[in-house]
Amino acid sequence: METLLEQIYWLWVPLALLPIWLRIAIFTFIVIILMRPVLFHIAPRLIEWMSILLHKAVHYLSYPVMVLFHKFLSKRRNQGNYIIPSWLEGIEELFALLLKTFSKTEMLSKKRTRNKAKWKRTFRLVGIALAILLPLAIVNNPTSSYSQTWDQFDRWMTEEKVQKDLGFDIKDYQGTLLAKVEEVSSKVNTKEYILTDQYKSVGGNVRANPSLDGQIVEDIFQDETVTYMDEQKIDNRGITWLKIETQSGKTGWISSKIVEEK
Repeated sequence: METLLEQIYWLWVPLALLPIWLRIAIFTFIVIILMRPVLFHIAPRLIEWMSILLHKAVHYLSYPVMVLFHKFLSKRRNQGNYIIPSWLEGIEELFALLLKTFSKTEMLSKKRTRNKAKWKRTFRLVGIALAILLPLAIVNNPTSSYSQTWDQFDRWMTEEKVQKDLGFDIKDYQGTLLAKVEEVSSKVNTKEYILTDQYKSVGGNVRANPSLDGQIVEDIFQDETVTYMDEQKIDNRGITWLKIETQSGKTGWISSKIVEEK
């Protein structure tokens, strides 16, 4: 049993390397799919057995109560009182309602699903919808109770089970993976800048440091493009500098006042 649990904990390792929203989505979908056999096969059986048990219990309980009620009413009739108390009628109706409800539940639980494929498809769609909505709710509401519950579970799985019990330090791998993802993302979502119309004729300076006093490493002219490296700084004069890479491969800083996004 312990070995089986360890194998389950190892399954958390690849999930922990994913972004939190994707981890929540995959985990939610897997849990919902695993619940399907329980809801379709085990739950109906449990409902049927519980209905039979409760039906028998109410039946055997109602019998001596009805006998006592009969003796009570007979005694009242002998005294010339033929009025049936409302509370007695209410108890009789309650017993009848319970017996009818449990019989109906037992009968419904015995019915087989006519279109299992349709129900499975519907269940799968519900799983996909929850796998989309739940991550959005948790990520956008970090202070909510369900978000805190997820954080506690995520921390417990990562720190207590994967790191302590299995001895696998997942944080180092998370940092490396996130760094690579950010690197790839920055390359895919690159922004290119060109000189504004005002500076196309005179050109612009690419400097080694984000300052007007920085050494000029290259000049750009006309419609020459530079690639933004997702970093910017503001100097003591209030000028915003963008870190860029020129077409020749040189990196440096250029003032945001003389360039515009292509």
